[in-house]
Amino acid sequence: MSKLNVDQKTIMLLFSDKKSDFLIPDYQRPYAWEETQCQTLWDDIFSFAFPDNNCDKFDSNEEYFLGSIVTFENENNKQEVIDGQQRLTTLMLLLRAFYAKFGNMQDEKSKSTQKRISQCLWKTNEFGEANLNVLKIDSEVATDNDKEEFLDILKTGNVNKEQQSNYAKNYRFFQEKIDAFLNEYPSYFAYLPARILGNCILLPVEAESQDTALRIFSTLNDRGLPLSDADIFKAQFYKYYSVKSAKESFIEQWKELEEVCGRIFRPLNGTPMDELFTRYMYFIRAKQGNKSSTTEALRKFYEKDKYSILKKDETLPNLKILATFW
Repeated sequence: MSKLNVDQKTIMLLFSDKKSDFLIPDYQRPYAWEETQCQTLWDDIFSFAFPDNNCDKFDSNEEYFLGSIVTFENENNKQEVIDGQQRLTTLMLLLRAFYAKFGNMQDEKSKSTQKRISQCLWKTNEFGEANLNVLKIDSEVATDNDKEEFLDILKTGNVNKEQQSNYAKNYRFFQEKIDAFLNEYPSYFAYLPARILGNCILLPVEAESQDTALRIFSTLNDRGLPLSDADIFKAQFYKYYSVKSAKESFIEQWKELEEVCGRIFRPLNGTPMDELFTRYMYFIRAKQGNKSSTTEALRKFYEKDKYSILKKDETLPNLKILATFW
């Protein structure tokens, strides 16, 4: 029986934990949240923390659930993020924007809240003092050309108008929201980030292995960004090629496939990569002499025998041939 550690935690408890050292692995998809999702997150959090736009109506016993984060501890003792990447990344950007806005505010509430935020963003020493050179999150997403921009924003708190990644756009969005909030509620500024830290809840699901985490990953959705079938297949491929010590080559080939499919396919449903896997399913069925007029669900077809089709050496080359056929 696979073991899972599941225990809901506030953002403060989860992020500031000494063990919290998050890694967004190279097989994950790039950061995709845009202003729409950030606006929803901001509105939801603000409505919770300031009911009816009134700071004093807040019930300190209330909690607001933000979703789950699925991880497992890898061989480098990092919490490898399998699901919840979009949510985790966005919360880090939000907290960094608050931290920067506190600047040199000297009132006790501001200084205390800023210190608590620093413990969520950076590694700390035994006295709880943040080392501003060592972040609590890292990204190795191979297909994300903007990942260094994300890490730079967290390190410096700065972004310029020329930067157009989702990281930069969303960070600027939060800066604008925080500026407007400070102007409207100058005496209550520290209350909003304090309530985000202490009353907004995440459900960290820590699996004992990558295998278990990936099984959970295949059943969960990121808020507003449903996992595609191709995302699941990519994770299975990644496992297979990792065992063969060929994960770097796989990531590069996958990236090329995504680019080719993005140019060729315009599916009505699903992603361009889903369309490629659908066509490959038809190819396999024809090869097997399957003349049934009933077409089973894509994920159900590939997950047979523990995704055995995806664990064949010829599958990835065949997909590349099929993609370039058009």
